[in-house]
Amino acid sequence: MSDVRANGTGTADSAVTESFASSPVVNLVFDRVLSAVHEGRLLPGQRISDSELAEQLGVSRTPVREALQRLREIGIIEASASRFTRVALVNPKQTADAMVVWVALYSALVNEVIPLVTPELVDAMRADHALFLEHVSWALDATRMAEMRANPELVREHVTALVPQKIAMANANFFNHLVRLSQNPSLVRGINSVVHLIQLGSLYLPDYLDFRALSESQLLLIAAARDHDRAAAQGALRMLGLISVPTAALEAEADEADEAQ
Repeated sequence: MSDVRANGTGTADSAVTESFASSPVVNLVFDRVLSAVHEGRLLPGQRISDSELAEQLGVSRTPVREALQRLREIGIIEASASRFTRVALVNPKQTADAMVVWVALYSALVNEVIPLVTPELVDAMRADHALFLEHVSWALDATRMAEMRANPELVREHVTALVPQKIAMANANFFNHLVRLSQNPSLVRGINSVVHLIQLGSLYLPDYLDFRALSESQLLLIAAARDHDRAAAQGALRMLGLISVPTAALEAEADEADEAQ
């Protein structure tokens, strides 16, 4: 099992640990495993041993088991009794379904928190937007993208050049700023329960997301937050809802496999 002792930075884990964990030790384990998954140090399908994890972190197996159960509740970990515990295999269809839920919940969130936004929070959103742009600038180059689209078999190979973990993390951090303002624990819990699934699933899509539309929706949300404009914030969410999660390539592969059988 990969070493999960190093604690990642820049993740949106603090709010969700408060919602799901029940002790500081469970919080620690939950955070370390979640960071390792989102940073690619633990990969989908990779087995996790509670005894090895407990030894790495210098804790007993009881809080490790509780933390892993919390991770199962949000879809990051899969387990089969007496067989395995592993990082979940999140397929593009699951990612797309989770995105629909997230947009609906986040729409309710912005209605609550947009009036509460401070100038400091807007500055923080701008900083994370700039970091997101830094990570996806290659994909926003129209000429390079056109050249690659002309050679579709290279798409999957070049997806890794975009450092998907960093893109997913920057995007999650951007949207988490507004989540921290909410005073509705049930809403926060619902958002966090799907955002981590989306973040994991987005690392292993067969094609690019529409990063240009995602960037534009971030800009719209920054402006709406600055102006305390609920209607404009909902417009940004509608743009997000129109972003398609690419599943066609994998669906075509599945169809070919079915035909071959």
